Amino acid sequence: MMNIIGKVSRFVGAYLTYIVLAVVAWAYVMPGAFLWAVPNTVLLLGVVMFGMGMTLHASDFKLVFQRPKEVLIGCTAHYVIMPLIAYGLVMAFGLSGELAVGMILLGSCPSGTASNVMSFLAKGDVPLAVSITTVSTLLAPVMMPFIVWALAGQWVEVSFIAMAMTVMKVILLPLVLGLAVHRIIGEAYLVQFSKVLVLISAFAVLTIVGGVIAINGAKIVELGAFVVVMVLLHNLLGFIFGYVVTGKLGLGKRQQHSVTLEVGMQNDALAISLVSVFFTPAVAIPAAVGAAIHQVTGSILAGIFARHMDKKEEQMAKAHVREQVVPGQH
Repeated sequence: MMNIIGKVSRFVGAYLTYIVLAVVAWAYVMPGAFLWAVPNTVLLLGVVMFGMGMTLHASDFKLVFQRPKEVLIGCTAHYVIMPLIAYGLVMAFGLSGELAVGMILLGSCPSGTASNVMSFLAKGDVPLAVSITTVSTLLAPVMMPFIVWALAGQWVEVSFIAMAMTVMKVILLPLVLGLAVHRIIGEAYLVQFSKVLVLISAFAVLTIVGGVIAINGAKIVELGAFVVVMVLLHNLLGFIFGYVVTGKLGLGKRQQHSVTLEVGMQNDALAISLVSVFFTPAVAIPAAVGAAIHQVTGSILAGIFARHMDKKEEQMAKAHVREQVVPGQH
């Protein structure tokens, strides 16, 4: 049984981008299959965050104190660059109402676990990526309500306290419970259940996205390429600014690649969950589109970074060989 689960888990991990796109198409054609997820969005995200808590290790928190500069750069870059790009796009293209709020809400999110997977595929600094995701997620109950209040207040009335409490309930409570269960059952048992956790989390995120598409399918088609371009610009500009800033701050290539992915990729499911509590359904459209776009662009960028690291390792290997050969010639 565990062998089958392992194979399915590896399949989902390898083809998640295509699965997300397939779910988006399925939800649009057969919305009834996903409508059940809409009232259960908060619960489904709680399942995802519980799974994230279960997979966290003490080393993820130790790294914050061992390498505070890199973690601080990653979290600060994420919470400065992504909201400001979102607000800049809203102003530049004259967006208003639901789409404007949706873009800013998407920009206010912490990075998600998908960025950790992309960091692994990119041959980046995975422990750093996980630490940035963890810290940015723990900061979300303060940062998200503040950013939405500060940047989207002209379009919608936002209660900082109410949103902060909801984010704490959706994120921190299941995260802490997951950590507690991890401690109780121990590392040996967790390894056996890790593949199951991956599948459960993937199912929860996919159904959350499917629910939004089921409700907003017609609206998304009406907006057409425009909303896709907005979300794509937000994502790509996040990658570009993240790469430039981390380069200027002198991070190593592996660290630069991981932080770039952390900056540009958002926890779309969290934005969608908050919409179900505080906003009209159409506000979730940018996050739903982002869930598909981030998988595609993240995979492509991870591939580019991985090839870059391969070339760098090849050059270092050749240089090492030359160093060994040259002394022998004298």
